[in-house]
Amino acid sequence: MSGQRILVTGASSGLGHAACERLAEGGATVLACARREDRLLELAKRWPNIEPHVLDVSDGGAVDRFCAALGPLDAAILNAGVTEVGPFTDSSAERDAQLIATNVSANVRLARGLRRPLQDGRLVFVGSMGGLVPLPYQAVYSGTKAFLHHFALALREEWAGDVSVGVFAPGGIRTEMTDVAALKKLDGQLADVGDVADALLAFTASTGALSVPGGTNKAAATLSRVVPRSWAAKLMERIYRES
Repeated sequence: MSGQRILVTGASSGLGHAACERLAEGGATVLACARREDRLLELAKRWPNIEPHVLDVSDGGAVDRFCAALGPLDAAILNAGVTEVGPFTDSSAERDAQLIATNVSANVRLARGLRRPLQDGRLVFVGSMGGLVPLPYQAVYSGTKAFLHHFALALREEWAGDVSVGVFAPGGIRTEMTDVAALKKLDGQLADVGDVADALLAFTASTGALSVPGGTNKAAATLSRVVPRSWAAKLMERIYRES
């Protein structure tokens, strides 16, 4: 992907941060987007081919202005997302709205705004195994990722031959987002962020529709196509509750 111009959202930490560093090391020009300016400036200081762009993807007006000012892109990785772990009733309507605004509305709006800059390019949505398997105690998050998977694959067919759309669906990753007390007992099952970033960039360089990295995740994804979702949800509820 050397010489390409690639946009990455959620670039200040975790998977987005790792992807930006690998792209920059490989010679791409990276438009790194996130809310935290200090983290972006840190990235840009280390890598002169990283352009920092302070962007809150849940701010619709800011997203529209940003997309309107963009030049041509070779690829965009829509990685920004948030989660919530715990019983649904322990959270709030405000938190639900925040998850939906960031994980759903922002990605829909970005896709619309990036249509012109991405002519003949590649658009990758970062989904989740939670979009394939219902996750009790992450109910809203899981619902947003299920939406994202359907949206991405539907858009892929609408834009076929114009923009190559795909969805990347990792399982749990050891990042700032999963560094919460509720997931501590599952830490040993979380993937290394560098390995997942490598898989993400390989998928971005392809024309594939859906990628699930990791052998265990692939097996679970295959199983999810034949096992009733109600059974899968019951199994996941027990795993989360016991952890």
